[in-house]
Amino acid sequence: MKKKNRNFIAKDLFSLKYKKRVVRAKKGKGSFKRKKG
Repeated sequence: MKKKNRNFIAKDLFSLKYKKRVVRAKKGKGSFKRKKG
């Protein structure tokens, strides 16, 4: 249950941050990869 909960939160956060960052990262993919790494 703990693993599923963590995945759910991570997915929600990823979706929100991903959508916002993807639009901004479209111009600078290097910055996006650097922040994730």
